[in-house]
Formats: sequence, structure tokens, C-alpha cells
Amino acid sequence: MFQMPTLTDDEKRILQGEEGTVKQKCMQYLVELCQVSGAERLVDLDGTGDMHSPGLGLSQYYVITLDELADFADKGGRFAIPTFADKSPFGEQPPIHGWEKCNICSYKNPNARQDDPKFHAAALHEDEYKILRKMGMITTHSCANYLTMSYLPSVGQHCSWFESSQMPYCNATLGARTNFDGSLATCILAKAPYYDMHITENRLGTILVETDRLIKTDLEWDVYGFAVGEAVDVEVPVVTGTSRPTTTQYQKFNSAASTGGAVRMYHLPGITPEAPTIEHATGGKPFARNVFIDNAILRGAYESLNFHKTDVVDLVYLGCPHLNIVDLQRLSVKLEGKKCKIPLWIMTAPWLYDNAKALGYVSIFEKAGAHLMSGACLAAMGAVPEGVYNVAVDTAKQAQYITGCYPDDDYRLGVCYGGTDDCIDAALTGKWRGEWK
Repeated sequence: MFQMPTLTDDEKRILQGEEGTVKQKCMQYLVELCQVSGAERLVDLDGTGDMHSPGLGLSQYYVITLDELADFADKGGRFAIPTFADKSPFGEQPPIHGWEKCNICSYKNPNARQDDPKFHAAALHEDEYKILRKMGMITTHSCANYLTMSYLPSVGQHCSWFESSQMPYCNATLGARTNFDGSLATCILAKAPYYDMHITENRLGTILVETDRLIKTDLEWDVYGFAVGEAVDVEVPVVTGTSRPTTTQYQKFNSAASTGGAVRMYHLPGITPEAPTIEHATGGKPFARNVFIDNAILRGAYESLNFHKTDVVDLVYLGCPHLNIVDLQRLSVKLEGKKCKIPLWIMTAPWLYDNAKALGYVSIFEKAGAHLMSGACLAAMGAVPEGVYNVAVDTAKQAQYITGCYPDDDYRLGVCYGGTDDCIDAALTGKWRGEWK
């Protein structure tokens, strides 16, 4: 039997409907989350919110209709914390920029195409977003909002985020606090169930992870993250054996660890905010166990992310999580004066697209035969162009997601996984030559 959480008088009034239907449904949903998670109460959020949007369906039981939300907004209803729009949760989400060249048929309707202006306009869900923006939503439309939001939570602030790479970025990289619960409910009420990463004791490291290889390249950070995730599952690891990560390496490690396992918090001693030392990371407590990830395990993780029967590559995809501006600059240098033999798709956050264009990167990409897009990902788009059977990617997360997107026996998408340079070589030659070194 689920136990009712302890609510304040104000929270009880919201639950009883005294502040309207929208807030009542939000509170009903949060009470249910408390019951499922075992949270004894709610915590007030003083940081930021992030949610897959529009996200009107809180659960199968609590759905806020568009009319209810419009009425709420018209009466002055607003998000109670700074709230950012993540990627859309819809199964066929075309890019915000670059959709005209995506050349993908709708899998739901074979007669429709994602590069059709009518399809794209409908997929943007502007009716919903008009209301959400009126409520204060900041529509960054990125799975890596931390790259562009220009307003980050500080150490110890309670947030409500959503997305595999963003959770460990909030908890570990920034030292703020979140669970995987960003939603209309948490952002409208500025409240979330008080459990897991909101509680200080739960953030302490419980497993020591060591390696015999200095983790310093982008590919090593990505593979190491995936291997750490597989080894620790939902535990909080104290991770050693690394250089100081760049923003790109944080993106890769965070998304990979959350994909290989369910790592939403970790400590890098001497680097992350809550781990100036190993003793600080653990609160002085002994480790429950030690994990040693040697080169054989790293090679095994790398090889498990490769699923292809041929070295002929049909499409190269870069941008999971969305690429930051330095990634785009470096790609432009690598591609300048070159010519791709096969399609090369590059994905970034929508707010960075115009910057990349102004800086001349888009022009360089186009001359090289590459294509910059924003706001989606290959997995979220739900399909690939006709004739694509083998895709090259440079992140563990996308490699893992893509292999599950097309499980039919007669058409399973092959994935070549490796470093960014390996993927660029594949784009220029049409062949895969990546390997673990």
C-alpha cells in the first residue's frame, strides 16, 4: 500500500483544487511520484527546470488539456522556476534547422515526408508552445540545454531536469541537485519529490572506479563512461584515472554513463564540486566495493557498441548530445577544403545554429557536402533516408539508441562506432576504418 507523503497546508490546498485544475493535477501527479519513489515529502525547487515539451500528459491518469493550460496562462499562470524546453518527445521530430534536407519519409504515414513544410509546421506544435512561452518557458529545444541556457544553477540548488546527459551534468558537473523528473508539474509548482539526489547522503560515493589507462581523449571519455555505467548501474561512483575533462568530454562521459547504466551522480576527485578529495566524496565512509576497468574491458565496451556487418558506411551522424560551439568550430577546420563522399549530418542546439552560420561554419560544411541541423537527433527523428543501412556515430549514447530503433529482422540498422576523426574519415571515403587503440 502506497503511503501518502506529508504535505504542507499550502500543498494540501493545491491538492484540493483551491488554486485551480492545472495546479491540482500537477499536485496529484507529484503525490503519485512520492508514493512510487517512497519520498516522504516534497522539496521546494530554487534552481531551474527542464522538460520534454509540450509534455501535457503527466501520466496516463493526469493529463492537462490544451484548453486547461490556455485558461491557466490567460489567468496569469506561470512556471514558478526558470524552465527550458528539451527536445520534443514525439517519435517523429524533424530538426528545427536543416529539416529541408533531411530526406526522410514518415514511418507513420508513408505518403508524408519530414522535409515537407506542412509536416514540419505540424511537428513544431506551435499551438502548445505559444501557451508555454506565455507561461515563461524558454524554448531552447536541446538535449544539452546547459550549453545555451546562459543561466545555470549553483552548487546545492534543487532543480528538476530531464535527459540522460543533463542529469549527471546538473548533479556532478555543476553540483546542483536533480532527479529524472522534469515535467509541467515540477516546473509549475517548483516542487519535486524529496528523494535520491535531492538528499545529501544519497549523493556520497559508494563505489571506487579505477583504470590502468589515463583517460584523456574524447573517445576514451566516452567509452570509459559507458563501461563505468555498465559496472555501477545506479550506484554513485568515485571515478579515478582521468585527465581534467573539457565540456565536450563532460558531455560524452555523462551521456555514456547514463546510457551504459543509470548514473545520475558521480565524483571526480579534485575536479567535481563535491569531491575535493576522495574522503569528501564518500563522507569518510568505506567503499562498498572497488571496480577496476582495464583496457580489455574498455575494448569490450567499444566493440559492444559496434553493430555492423559491413565496413561500407551510408550516413555519418555527429551530434548526440548536441554539439557545442567549439565542436562545430573544430569540425569546420577538419572539413574545410574537403568533400564528403556520403552524407554527413551534424546536429547542434537551435540557439547555436545562427552563431555557427555567422562564424562561417555552415558555409564550410555545405561546401564540404556536410549538413548542419538543430534541435533533434537521429533516434528522435525515428527514421533514416531510404537506402541507409549502415550509420557511423561518435557517441556511445547514439550507438546504443540507434541499434534499438530498427529491430526488424529484415532491416536492422548497422552502427559503426568510434572517434570523431574516424567518422569524418568515413564521411570522406564511405568506408569504416575505426578501431580501438
